[in-house]
Amino acid sequence: MSETKNKGGRPKAEINLEQVSLLAKYGCTHQEIAAVIGISYSTWKRHLKDNPQIKESLTDGALQLKANLRRKQIELALKGDKTMLIWLGKNILGQADKQHIEQQNLEPLIIVRDTTDESADESIRQSGEVSGSGSGSEIRKDLPRTH
Repeated sequence: MSETKNKGGRPKAEINLEQVSLLAKYGCTHQEIAAVIGISYSTWKRHLKDNPQIKESLTDGALQLKANLRRKQIELALKGDKTMLIWLGKNILGQADKQHIEQQNLEPLIIVRDTTDESADESIRQSGEVSGSGSGSEIRKDLPRTH
């Protein structure tokens, strides 16, 4: 007579693939799915690794979620939701906010010198703290040009 030897430990968890797919369809994380079906997260990961049908159920559920969300978004857009129309236009149709800025007829900048306080002008000139002062011959060649 052949007897099966008791290996000990808990009995192997039975995972309902339809329930897994439904939970994935609701956007549940793997940790949430494990908690709902009543197993630890480490046990869940082991089952996921060993059973390709679980991965398939997860994928099916996630694809159903995406399809349902897309359908609802398109329904909203077709009902006239301007925000959804813009969002879908950008994400599905590749539309973008583009601004074309063109500068024409730029007038030169005129600097008017206040001659009422000559002593202040002289002290600034002597300290050399005026931005852009100098002959312009000290151009740094080690910095990248930005234009």
